[in-house]
Amino acid sequence: MSIRPEIPQGLDSPSDQLVSIDSAVKRFGGTVALNGLSITIKRGESHALIGRNGAGKSTLVSVLTGLRTIDSGTFLLNGQAPPALSDRVAWGKAVACVYQHRTLVPDLTVAENLYLGRYQGKQMISWRGLNREAAAALESWNIPILPTTPVRDLGVGEAQMVEIARALSQGSRFVILDEPTAQLIASEIDQLISRVNELREKGVTFLFISHHLDEVPRVCDAVTVLRNGRDVMHGDAHKLTTSQIVSAMVGDEATGKALTATEKVSRPALAPDTKVVLKANLKLDACEDAFDLSLKEGEVVGFAGHNGSGTRQIALALAGHYSKWSGEFVLNGQKVQKPWTPPKAVKSGVALLPEDRIKTGLVGGMSIEDNMTMPSLKAFTKGLLIDRKARRQFAEENKKDLGVVCHTVKQAVGELSGGNQQKVLLGSALSTNPSVLILLHPTAGVDIASKATILDIVEQRRRQGLAVILVSDEPEELAFCDRVQVWVRGKKVVERGGMNEQELVSAMEGFDTSAEEK
Repeated sequence: MSIRPEIPQGLDSPSDQLVSIDSAVKRFGGTVALNGLSITIKRGESHALIGRNGAGKSTLVSVLTGLRTIDSGTFLLNGQAPPALSDRVAWGKAVACVYQHRTLVPDLTVAENLYLGRYQGKQMISWRGLNREAAAALESWNIPILPTTPVRDLGVGEAQMVEIARALSQGSRFVILDEPTAQLIASEIDQLISRVNELREKGVTFLFISHHLDEVPRVCDAVTVLRNGRDVMHGDAHKLTTSQIVSAMVGDEATGKALTATEKVSRPALAPDTKVVLKANLKLDACEDAFDLSLKEGEVVGFAGHNGSGTRQIALALAGHYSKWSGEFVLNGQKVQKPWTPPKAVKSGVALLPEDRIKTGLVGGMSIEDNMTMPSLKAFTKGLLIDRKARRQFAEENKKDLGVVCHTVKQAVGELSGGNQQKVLLGSALSTNPSVLILLHPTAGVDIASKATILDIVEQRRRQGLAVILVSDEPEELAFCDRVQVWVRGKKVVERGGMNEQELVSAMEGFDTSAEEK
């Protein structure tokens, strides 16, 4: 484990404040994303920014990187008003953000990525000179990567260090790391933290955004916790306990809320002889632990975890969209044979509601009717012809049952609101009358009324025997589940029902409160 270096003492004067934001407000229509938020980041420190999804972290980062301005409040960068949003060169020299997903060009070398779009040559690029400059930059920051290495040959951790080096080579000494360890294995995390601590000794300031609270004291000096667009806690990273941070994240009012079902749902216990529809014992390349599940008719099981936890790959494997697994998988009494593909999964009774309704779920230019009946066209086919009347009637009935607000089922689905699009996507998944429904973040980006409608529809089908797997990192969604498996970096850390919100959030952050109590 790397040792976090101490920052110099006496950094309390205004001139030592790299970032000073006071009472910041940012609205998007009727939504208040930042609600009087204040934060101070000192030079040379590593500052942890903690908060659940929707807490305001992304909006704050967009302000700190010059993509948006605040509506009210004050924002000083290096003791001065920040540059104009249009002055991207000035922003590039002041602050850089390394996102969890690569922004490097894979077919270019490390050196080419470092200077892409800003190499100042006279007429022709001197490749020898470019590589020499890149090598000197990498060496100066103690990053042991050859400048001639193609980016596609780098590991995830190495690619992140190249992104940091690119930010530093532009002149920035303030780097925002957005979920930097989400896709890293343990050894890569250790290397990244060591490099960050070394760079801090050279005067680089970091804002460290992470869902893994065990990393915070290893790399950070200060902590700011956000909730509902407000800063609700500031403190020393080595004095605050994990329980205190989690309590600030979820709010005291949530700590006693049992997560066994939504307030509208009251489920009796399943009978002991209830049919098992899915039984799996799989080893996935994305998970360190084996995945084990026995799912019964009418049961809802949650897979909880952040990016890099492995829950997404597990769900996709069950639905035929991810092939890097081995082991035994039995569906409705029949052993699944590889290759296990999406068409085979649908035919065998598995339906998937993907997390991105636009990219992987719906065809925006096609009608509601087309999208809703696409997976089940065979049911409306007589010989070589489609029974258009039966298809239209099915779409009309489902539109009504799902509460889709539209002019007509012939309307393009791309013209609908996010909530109505999600209802159409759910109708499409249910059109095949599946025995197992897999939901990936089913209420993300939809309004409150649509969330309730979507879960109510799923509940109605569950009462008819539908088995449900729900993948999420939102306690409000996971409240719909009978029991929840919590995964952290490919390891299953807990599986049980009746967890309250604080226990669930703690487990997803890599801290099991039940273990602490023991």
